[in-house]
Amino acid sequence: SVSQQTWDSGISLTSMMPFSRRRESIVRGHSMNIEAPITKVINIINAAQENSPLSVAQALDKVLEILQTSELYSPFQHQEISTDDDPMANDFVEGLMSQNVKRKLSGHDIQRISHHGHGHHHIPSIPACSMSQIPEPIMKVLNLDSTWDFDIITLETLTNKRPLVHLGLKIFSRFGACELLNITETCLVNWLQLIESNYHANNHYHNSTHAADVMHATAYFLDRERSKEIFDQQDQVASLIAAAVHDVDHPARTNAFLINEKHQLAILYNDQAVLESHHASMCFRLTHKDPSVDIFKNLSSEDYKVMRQTIIDQVLATDMKQHFEHLSKFTTSITKNLQKLEGDNTDTEGHEADMNAVLSDLSLHENRTLIKRMMIKCADVSNPLRPLKLCKEWAYRIAEEYCQQTDEEKSKGLPVVMAQFDRKTLNIPKCQLAFINLFITSMFDAWDIYCDIPELMQHLQINYDFWKAQEELKDKEQVTSQGMDNS
Repeated sequence: SVSQQTWDSGISLTSMMPFSRRRESIVRGHSMNIEAPITKVINIINAAQENSPLSVAQALDKVLEILQTSELYSPFQHQEISTDDDPMANDFVEGLMSQNVKRKLSGHDIQRISHHGHGHHHIPSIPACSMSQIPEPIMKVLNLDSTWDFDIITLETLTNKRPLVHLGLKIFSRFGACELLNITETCLVNWLQLIESNYHANNHYHNSTHAADVMHATAYFLDRERSKEIFDQQDQVASLIAAAVHDVDHPARTNAFLINEKHQLAILYNDQAVLESHHASMCFRLTHKDPSVDIFKNLSSEDYKVMRQTIIDQVLATDMKQHFEHLSKFTTSITKNLQKLEGDNTDTEGHEADMNAVLSDLSLHENRTLIKRMMIKCADVSNPLRPLKLCKEWAYRIAEEYCQQTDEEKSKGLPVVMAQFDRKTLNIPKCQLAFINLFITSMFDAWDIYCDIPELMQHLQINYDFWKAQEELKDKEQVTSQGMDNS
């Protein structure tokens, strides 16, 4: 027989198959081995269901239903957090996290593209300064830059709204940026001046003072003991650069506004992370414009690639649309391991070995990336954890900027994405409480486990209590006013 002949001759049946059939089999075999992790998880759950009690099988059905959605990290997708009964929280979700605003237009649709956010690409003619040339009153403030109580508003006043150049020079010097980048102090100052000149000084909130404030918070977090153990100098300097540029050329309007207005930036970036993409792009466009400001010019191609990737990743992480995804990944990969160690306070060799293992795990590239994302996110919205005086100042500034957006939306007939920020009905205490409850508390609880920041958490409680008291006072005044109107 043919089979006997092929066997005797040492030729397999496979070798006699038509080439097309053999190729098809090989391709199918390879494709079956390429399986996404989520597919493996679903297959394991399906297999577990077969021999499970009905109650377990039904619970696993729910797990499968959740896993097969596209928004695994958004609590709103599965209604774990409901904002329906809280208009203020709903405003923050719609205005800061949603790309598709569902509110009705407040008037006719305006299709004209405005020109918010045109930056200044020229190199400023402001004389360069150095650490030795900084005036004594400014230096007195800068010398407190390693403390959390650092007064950025006073620095803003003393520097005539140029805090980023001065604080940036101080912090970059402290972290050895010029040595790492192999540049002169003059080059660094030129770059800081160029970046600061491309922040809009007339913005109430998103200006170079906010950038300097975020840079200060980032430096503070980098100074924590655990961060020192995990990050190298390249991580540190890249994180500080990301903080300095993270809102450069910000138009004082939200992503949702730009999308609704059909702004040129929304068109350019396809409605995805519009501002964050623009800030990251502006950073490198400005930096590479001239050798006198190019702080990356002396890096090797590999070091530049890593530095650029880190900066872009951190700036994009400030997009609030991805807030719960970043928080969930950080909690799952970072804080849960640290919490396990907190439960074991015995001073044993085993505990020390566990701690070393966790630190080694945190130092992995993928985990350092998660930590750096969370670091700039926390720095970006750290106002509610500042001393009360600063906390209040920032609250009034962001409220004014959002109210200006509402004014413009109404005047142009655009959707009003954050209706609570209306001058006629504005309630700043209620706004602050909603923001803290929705975004701040859970994120900083997780960050505190990693970073150990009791001073900041104490400020958060003090500030929360202040806004709560202010809200109650405002409610009482409103009730009294209504009673007088009805009498």
